[in-house]
Amino acid sequence: MATIKPANSAVAPFAITNSLQLDVADSAHLTFTPDDAGNQRVWTFSGWVKVFNTSSNKTIFMGGTHPTAPYGKVGSEGTFTIRVNYIIGSTGYFYVDGDLAHSEWHHIVWAVDTTDSTQNNRSRLYVNGSEITTWAADNKLAINLDTGVNAAHEHQIGEMAGVGNYWNGLMAEMHFVDGTQLTPAAFAEDEDGTWTAIEYEGSYGTNGWHLDFKDNSDIGADVSGNGNDWAPQNLASGDVKTDVPPYVGD
Repeated sequence: MATIKPANSAVAPFAITNSLQLDVADSAHLTFTPDDAGNQRVWTFSGWVKVFNTSSNKTIFMGGTHPTAPYGKVGSEGTFTIRVNYIIGSTGYFYVDGDLAHSEWHHIVWAVDTTDSTQNNRSRLYVNGSEITTWAADNKLAINLDTGVNAAHEHQIGEMAGVGNYWNGLMAEMHFVDGTQLTPAAFAEDEDGTWTAIEYEGSYGTNGWHLDFKDNSDIGADVSGNGNDWAPQNLASGDVKTDVPPYVGD
């Protein structure tokens, strides 16, 4: 069984320098298809997001296509309510958080381990370091379920494949870890009351990736060392911005 890693107290906060703006009017998004399936039972997604428009549903990260393949998705409802979906065949699992302020940065961590014998630990959602434990709908994942995330099919950032639901706002410092369920402490920490990014120092696994959007000539470059680059769709160098999550220095 995968273990949840503790915080690394030796890692100092660092300033995120770039973000990526995705415009719903352009259907802007990124895509990536792994060469082979990774661990579909144990994985972690982490990313910083800011939404500009709250009038429609929007996708942060998704693996699969609706409704033709099993998929997993984290995104937002019209009022920026964080929502997690799983569809396996005709069965849907979803979790809903309360409203969050739009036009502000939020850190989202979605950590999955369907091998865990405790149902509540199989899918864990964190917003700005706090775990969400109260749900509008709380359908537990089956033990040893293979999720649609990390399968050998297309994954999307900023789009729900088969539907749209394009993101409208900014994204920054995005990570995917193949084979380990992590807590937010691997990616950020509280500094003087401000939730602040730290440098992730763990392994990414075979299908893991890290997008920092520092190179506006290669927007989807994976800087984890794995070479799992994402393909930008309807994006250009001018979509790389300097509006970034809050930073509290030493």
